[in-house]
Parts: sequence; C-alpha cells; structure tokens
Amino acid sequence: MRQKDLKHFLAEAWAFIAIAVIAFVGGLLIGDLGSSTKTETVHISAAEEATEAEAGAEGEEPAPEEATANSPNAQLFTSAGCGSCHTLAAAGSTGTTGPNLEESLAPDDNTAGIEEMILNPNVEVVEGYPGNVMPQNYGQTLSKAEIHQLAEYLVETTPAKPNP
Repeated sequence: MRQKDLKHFLAEAWAFIAIAVIAFVGGLLIGDLGSSTKTETVHISAAEEATEAEAGAEGEEPAPEEATANSPNAQLFTSAGCGSCHTLAAAGSTGTTGPNLEESLAPDDNTAGIEEMILNPNVEVVEGYPGNVMPQNYGQTLSKAEIHQLAEYLVETTPAKPNP
C-alpha cells in the first residue's frame, strides 16, 4: 500500500510541475505579444555631412529637409519613443496615450517652450490627459542637441512657432 501512495504522490507532483511550466511559458509568450524590443539608432555618417557641405560650397542651396517620416528628425522622434504615445502625421505616428501634437501644440508654443515640455512634462499637462505618464528622464536620456532638434521638428510640423 505504501508503494502505491508513493507512486500516486510522484504522479501528482510531476503533473503539478508540468502545469506550472506550461503556465509560465504561456505567460511569457502572452506577456511579450504587445511589446517590441526593437530599438533603432540613427547615425549620420561623415560622408553624408561632407556631401551636404560640398553642395553648399558649390553655391547650390541644399533642398530644405522635408518633414517626412523618413527624415532624421522624424527618426529621432520615433527612436526617442515619442510616436508610441503621440500622433504626428509628419512622423507617421498614431499613438493615443498622449495628446495629438498637431492639435495640442498651438501658435503660442515656441521652440524653447516645447523643450521645456519635453524636459518637464508635468509642468503643463494637456487637458483630458493625466500627469506622470510622459517619461521624466528625457534630460538624461537625450542630449541637449537632440531635445532642441525634437523641439524644432515639432515647430516645423505643428501649429507651434519658432522663437522670435
């Protein structure tokens, strides 16, 4: 009788372990379905910069940068994660966690003001959106030049105006 109890106990233990492993693996798979580990870094090579400089040196004005989803500014907007929360047609983003930037940025917003909004997002929160959602660490994760570039890009692609 004792051997039968031991076999029964071992069978139950293995069944429990098998169910736990299946549940764990299922949780991992389901938990990762909505996330993306893809990161993208954009670098401009010295050859591209030299080509632009040569075009300007020959008396030709380089074509103004188009505000398209393929522009370096749009790529910075995307790589910084802005497009995952904000809608901005020029960047091809349709995020809805944060406000639509074409609607929430107004002509009285300027480059310096937008830089402040990026660095301190809870100072001015768009009505209808909660505070403490936008990351507070862009001052540490982005350089001053990148923050300025993002602000200029938003001025180019929204009703916001450059600094006077």
